[in-house]
Amino acid sequence: MTKPCLELVVYKVQNAEDARRVRREVQNFVKSYDGFLSWAAYEGSEDANQFTDVVMWESLEAAKAGSEKFTSDARCKAVMEQIDAMVTMCHYFEDQTVYGQKATEAA
Repeated sequence: MTKPCLELVVYKVQNAEDARRVRREVQNFVKSYDGFLSWAAYEGSEDANQFTDVVMWESLEAAKAGSEKFTSDARCKAVMEQIDAMVTMCHYFEDQTVYGQKATEAA
């Protein structure tokens, strides 16, 4: 049985406004990649030029294939050009999720 895989990408951008715009454009077609589940995009609260992408894939294999496709997809070039420095890119499997009382009340 395959396990969902979280891809965590933390990077610095040259210009937050431009990077935000192109990242949103790219999200619209990356969602059609095989095995793609979701992409949550974050920006630093203390450093506006530090971005974090949390991408969920059906499996580690799908995550690796998606990453390869992303780097070779001409439509993603604008995002790649905005990256000033890569901080980390890692893949993770979930061990456990816990929710606070407010989260369970909302559900």
